[in-house]
Amino acid sequence: VAGGEDCLWYVDRNGSWHPGFDCEFFTFCCGTCHQRYCCRDPLRLLTERQQRHCLAFSPKTIAGIASAVVLFIAIVTTIVCCFMCSCCYLYQRRRHPPTPLQGPEIPLSSYPPAAPPAPFPVDYKAGPTPPQPGFAPMAMYPSPSPAAQYPMYPSGPPVYNPTAPPPYVPAQPSYPGA
Repeated sequence: VAGGEDCLWYVDRNGSWHPGFDCEFFTFCCGTCHQRYCCRDPLRLLTERQQRHCLAFSPKTIAGIASAVVLFIAIVTTIVCCFMCSCCYLYQRRRHPPTPLQGPEIPLSSYPPAAPPAPFPVDYKAGPTPPQPGFAPMAMYPSPSPAAQYPMYPSGPPVYNPTAPPPYVPAQPSYPGA
């Protein structure tokens, strides 16, 4: 075995971390998984492979990995159960999603709602249709005229008047001779 084996970092029995260190030429890393030092005795040699094996299977490493796996399984199980249990909030949200426009209905006009469309085409030239069985006759409302509906606007296109002055008259020069 060639000299100069390195001692890798390790954790002692108290849980304290120790950094790795190099051994001099013709000395080896000796000791156990929890205590390392440099020595010349090849029988006490702790190879780097053995040191890595100590790190991979230390009780704290195993406990850390096991707790992470248990925590992950617990979170996944809780979420799955919450989507399947009718008493859970997530289950109720998934079954009854709220609509963004849910609330009291506000009428938009004073007219009653429009009648449902007729199941057949209506010919308005033929006159009023007799009431269908099962439907009560409704009073017809007169359609409002455009002048009543839009009182701020004129009722039609402007009328041409040839005797009216033009809308824009250019200014005349105020000094003579121009």
